[in-house]
Amino acid sequence: MIQQANDFQLTEEDKVTLLKIARKTIEELVYNNKIAQFDQSQFSDNLKVEAGAFVTLKIDGKLRGCIGRFMPHQPLWEVVRDMAIAAASEDPRFTPVTPKEVERIMIEISVLTPLKPVKSPQDVIVGKHGVYCRSGFASGTLLPQVAVEEGWNAEEFVGYCCKYKAGLDWDCWKYADLFVYEAIVFDESEF
Repeated sequence: MIQQANDFQLTEEDKVTLLKIARKTIEELVYNNKIAQFDQSQFSDNLKVEAGAFVTLKIDGKLRGCIGRFMPHQPLWEVVRDMAIAAASEDPRFTPVTPKEVERIMIEISVLTPLKPVKSPQDVIVGKHGVYCRSGFASGTLLPQVAVEEGWNAEEFVGYCCKYKAGLDWDCWKYADLFVYEAIVFDESEF
């Protein structure tokens, strides 16, 4: 299990492999309604580490699906495969990806470190941390890159996560559990 972001690094080859896994998975799902199979004997040890990940799909820069898992009990490559399936077919904000969309999709992967509890937005470093809030059965998260993309400060970042992702009060961090995490983020445009 990854303990901190600097405990774990992905090589360029690892990143390319994960992106290829996500791409092939989406193609197999959409074109053939099958789960892609992979020869994991060719994968590096990094891809066999238990780690959380999110797979984000975009078309023309706009979100088309995003689903992830924080604490899996499976290797990273498998989490990426499963989250690619979920992002393409199970994100409740979108209809499943169609064959006409597959070639237009840009895939982004965020490999996550474990959650670290914090007390308030002042403990959140914009551009470094993702945030996760939880109260009872309500929870939500925003990946580290979202605050930068939206131009939010730490308080806005936490507020949007509380209100719009978890469905709680804007300042839910005062009574809810608030966590931060880091991510190794990369997408197909880099390769």
